[in-house]
Parts: sequence; C-alpha cells; structure tokens
Amino acid sequence: MDFFAAQAASRRRTGWLLAGYAVSLAIVVTTITLVGFFVALAITEADPSTADPGAIVGIAAFVALLVLGTIGIASLHRMYQFRDGGGAVARMLGGAQLTRETQDPKRRRLLNVVEEMAIASGVPVPEVYVLEQETAINAFAAGYQPADAAIAVTRGTIERLNRAELQGVIGHEFSHVLNGDMRLNTRLAGPLFGLLVIAIAARQLLRGLGRSNSKKVGLLVLAAFAIMVLGYVGVWFGRLLQAAICRQREFLADASSVQFTRDTTGLRDALVHIARGPRGSRLKTPEAEDLAHLFIAPASQRLFATHPPLEARIRALDGRYDVKQLGVFEPDPDEEVVDVESLAGAAPPVSGAAGAAPLDAGRAAEARIAVAAERVKDSVGNPGLDAVQFAQALRVSLPADLAAALAHGSTATCLWLAAGLGTAPAVRANQLGRIAGRLGMTVATAVEKFDARLRDLPVVQRLPMLQRALPALAALPRERRLVLIELQRELAAADGGTDPLEFMMAALAARYLADQVDPKVAAGATIGLDDAAEDLGTLFATLASAGQDSPIEARRAYERGLSAVLPRQRPDFEAGGGRDWAARLGSALTRLDRLAPLAKESVVEGLVRTIEHDGTVTVREAELLRAACALLHCPLPPLLAAVDRH
Repeated sequence: MDFFAAQAASRRRTGWLLAGYAVSLAIVVTTITLVGFFVALAITEADPSTADPGAIVGIAAFVALLVLGTIGIASLHRMYQFRDGGGAVARMLGGAQLTRETQDPKRRRLLNVVEEMAIASGVPVPEVYVLEQETAINAFAAGYQPADAAIAVTRGTIERLNRAELQGVIGHEFSHVLNGDMRLNTRLAGPLFGLLVIAIAARQLLRGLGRSNSKKVGLLVLAAFAIMVLGYVGVWFGRLLQAAICRQREFLADASSVQFTRDTTGLRDALVHIARGPRGSRLKTPEAEDLAHLFIAPASQRLFATHPPLEARIRALDGRYDVKQLGVFEPDPDEEVVDVESLAGAAPPVSGAAGAAPLDAGRAAEARIAVAAERVKDSVGNPGLDAVQFAQALRVSLPADLAAALAHGSTATCLWLAAGLGTAPAVRANQLGRIAGRLGMTVATAVEKFDARLRDLPVVQRLPMLQRALPALAALPRERRLVLIELQRELAAADGGTDPLEFMMAALAARYLADQVDPKVAAGATIGLDDAAEDLGTLFATLASAGQDSPIEARRAYERGLSAVLPRQRPDFEAGGGRDWAARLGSALTRLDRLAPLAKESVVEGLVRTIEHDGTVTVREAELLRAACALLHCPLPPLLAAVDRH
C-alpha cells in the first residue's frame, strides 16, 4: 500500500461521497417539500391559482426548512455522539474497554497484538474494546485520527481465533486506520443517519395516524407514507455509494494485513471461521445496521453489501483454497458449555509471541542504520513483518514498573510529562516548577522520579512509550487532558531548544493528546511546497544540524535533502535552525501538516536524504526523523527494525 497515494485517494473518495450525499439530500428534500406542499394545500383547501403567492412560498419554505432541520439536527446529534472519537462508537455498540489490568489470557493476547501493530506502524496505540454480548466473529476500527482511534472486536473473535488469525484481523483494521478509511467511515455515519431519521419519523407518524375516514387524516397518511419511502430512497442511495467504495477497500485492507504478517493463512482462516459459523459475522445489536460499513465483515443484512463476498476474499488470499469447505458446520458458541482446553489442562499462552526476544539495549544504542530514501518513504503507513517483530521486542523489553504505570491514568500522566523534560538542570527545574504550579507538588515529584527511570531507557523506547500511554490518558476527563496539552506545550517552549529530539517528543506528546481530545479540528486550507519554503527550511536545517558535527557538513546535508523538495529556490541555511529555532520549528510543523499527501511524500523523502547524507544513520537521528514524520501525520515504522539484532 502506498500511504501517500492512499491518503490522496481517501480525500478524493470523500469528495465524491459528499457530492453524492448532497445530490441525494437535494433530491429527497425537494421531493418531500413538494409532497408536503401539496398536502398542505389540500388540507387547507387552498387553490394554487388564486392563493396568495407569498403564502404559497411561505408554505414551501416552511416544509423545506422542517425537512432540512430534521436531517441536520439528526446528523449533528450522531456526530456529537462520536465527538470523542472511536471509543464513543465502540461504546454505542456495547463495547467494554480493555485495560492492561485484565488477567484473562485471551484478552491480554488481544492487547499485546494491538500494541505491537501500533508500535510497528508508528502510530499511537488505540483504545481496545470487546463487544462482550456478540458471539459472532467481527471487528472494526473507528475514529477521526490515529490518536483517537479505537479497535473493537467481538467476544467471539477473541475466543474462537488463535493468535495468527487474530493478527490477521487486527492487521486488516490497522490498514483502515493508516490509509484514511477509518476517518471516512466514521464521518459517513452522521449524514446517513440524518436521512434515516426522516424515514423513521415518517414511519412512526404513519403508525400513529392509524385508520380514519377523515379526508385530512387520509392525506396525512399518504404524505407520511411517501416521505417514509423517500427517506429510505435517500438512505438507499447513500449506502449504494458507500458500498461501491467500501468493497474495494476491503480487498486492499486484506492485502495490507498480509504485508503486516507475511502470512496469508491467518486472515484467511479468520474469514473461513466467519463463513462457516452459525451467525457468520452478523451482530445482535440493532445499532449494527447503521454502522455495518465499519466492520471487517458484514455486521447485518443489507440490500447493497458493503463488503465483497467472503469466498472472493478468501480466494484472493489463497487461490488454492477449496471454497467447498466453507459449507462445513461450526458449532454455535452460545451452545458451547464445555471448555475442552481447560479439561485437558492446556492453558492458552498469554502472548503467543514465542519469537519475541527482548531488545538488546546496548546494541540498539550503538546501531548504525543504512537507509534508502525511496525505501523509507514507501514504508510510511506500510509496516512489514520485521517491524512487527521489532515491536514485539520493544513491548517485552519495557521495564515492568513502567509497563504497570501505563495502565493507570494518574501514573501514565506522570510518564507522559516526564517524556517532555529537558536534560539541562536549570531547564528541568523550570519545567518541574510549571508542573507543580498546574498539577501540584506530588505530581511534580512523581514526574521527576519517572524522568530518572526514562533516562535509562534506550531512545527507541521513548516514542513507543508515548504511543502506549494514549489509551490510559483517554480515560481522563476532557478538562484534565486539555490542561496536559497546554502544559506539555509549555514544557517544550521552556526547554529552550537544548535538544531537538527532546523538543520533538514534547511537541509530539501534545499533538497526540490534542488529536485525541479534538480529532476533527482542521489544520486549515491545504498549502503548497513553495508556500511552505521557510517552514521547510527550518525543519531541514534542524535535522541537518542535529546529525552533523560541522556546520559545513550540516549545510551539505541540508542542501542534499531540501533540493529534492524545492529544486528551484530554497531558503538560506541557518545552522541549528537559526535563532529561536524551537518556537519556529513548532510553528513550521503545524503549517507543514497542511501539505497535501503527495507533497508530504516529497518532504519525507527529502528528510531521509538529509539524515543519511554521511552514509549512516544513528538511532537518535532515526527517532528524530520518526518524530518529525509523526508530527506531519505520516506514521513511520521503526527504522531499527531493519538492523540484524541477532
């Protein structure tokens, strides 16, 4: 999967779907307005040829505003329900959030798989939910940004799939997170719900009117019936557009899942379980009808399927699979009363990742990475098996006390803030004073203790730790998280620019949390590369200076990378990014996030050329690059994953 092309295509699909929705909305509103207008005339027994034109226009306008208002209020209500991102969608469907405190081996396995996939992808770890009442096999990802994403699976998924099959399913969902499908699918839920409400309201009115010989009531019955039909026609048209796009995206997500795991059998066997199960992938909750397009497999019966046939997807994964085997019956999980594994005394493994050896911190710190700009660019949003295995090593290597701290909002907060502290004593004292002023001395003391622990961590653990803290922070009140965002930004500004990586980590911590708190905030209108020349100069000068000892070599690295982005005219090089580089870099990264996806592709390729100017890349340079890419919403897998660690 080409991440940047997928992002650009997602924007185009959004435009087409919104245009299609606008057309269907216009048709429905116009037609319903005409129906309501003529019914109003019939009830009032007014003659259009003799009636006051102003009164006629007033009736038509009233009906149109009533219809538009109903659709608009319903759409806004559904979008308001989803304001907290993917977790709100999961909870609406009956999901219960999983935390690291769970002792159930299969649920721990799910958390481990999700964390490994997130670290490998270079994105924050999403919240994880289980639909406890659902025994069918299904899963979905929802949210507006990776930082506010949630992945939910049914109870049947964690109980009936092994680790390889579960990895295949989660890899499929991460593809939707990375390529923009998740954001599009979540946004679609609001407008389509508005059209559905019109049909439901008319149906309820039809039932309430009942039978009557009154001419006026009869006209209302006919009008309600017509409006109900028109409302469903609007929903039908919207779902037709939705289905046309979603079906192809499911094939691509299946292919991306295989790239994650280098194993076609995991996802294939998961789809086989769905095809052979008594409930398939259909859910019991009625909310599944409205949100069926989110799931990995059909969650309800629809006239226009949002997913390709399972047989076609299985054949695409394994052309040699005999689809006749799909007719073999699997028992209904609701009727299973005997746990065969427990009777045999065989407990399933907690992680299942037998090959996940701990990270060699010494070798990781001293590693030198040979990278190619084209290869790194192609890996954005596109991790492979080596990244997943490296993520497993990172996960199991995190010290137990820090892993335990990530399970609670209060201690995760302290770790979160500790990641933004500088190394200079005066800077740290200033930052800790700011924390004490906002959150109290107890929190500041805990942050200082965690900071001492973080100094012993390999640098490759810093970014994954931020990513793993997001689910615990999501449980904090919104007001608390807003305070943390402002405080983290203050810490970055108070650092004084002593170290680019420290600044980037603090800025990224604030960005992750801001995306989680308000994921729908638009960065502004898209800008071009030439419009962002000064911002690009600041970013490239910072990375070039961080990776080179001499100003001459830093200038050469700057020119080598930035010339690939701005071939005609470039800003003059300023060593270290110039005066007040930290404040300028923060503003630059905010503006550069507004670049179009294909422009960001050029920026990432140029940044790689800058850091590998001298033929080698240190671990700090690699993590600085990953932090910069994350701030541009271009998730880059760990570059150290490509190094032979054995």
